[in-house]
Amino acid sequence: MKIFNSAKILLYKQALDVHTKEHEAIAKNVANAHNTNYKRVKTDFSDELKVALNQTLKQSDVRHMDSKGSSGVSEGAEEEGVDLNEEMANLAVNQIRFDFVSNMLKKAYRGLNTSITGRTS
Repeated sequence: MKIFNSAKILLYKQALDVHTKEHEAIAKNVANAHNTNYKRVKTDFSDELKVALNQTLKQSDVRHMDSKGSSGVSEGAEEEGVDLNEEMANLAVNQIRFDFVSNMLKKAYRGLNTSITGRTS
């Protein structure tokens, strides 16, 4: 049904997929942090999110983080190996973003439930 696949709900689902993919990449980097020959996996998927959404990300407030480089990935980091502190910080930021989107999706479904049943849960 179209009601369960509105643009907003599809956006939330795509964002959750991107954050899951980013979590997997960061976890792989953390697991191989002490491996000297390991080359760090790119963990900034904001470009892929833009493609998935087919639009540009907008900074609605000057205090918000910029979409470019917001995951803390520095240029040339792939050649330098893995900085465990940086990866753990990236993991924490990604978890916060995932939790936020997850809560927004939950609220969207709760709103549908309220519309269908006529009562709040």
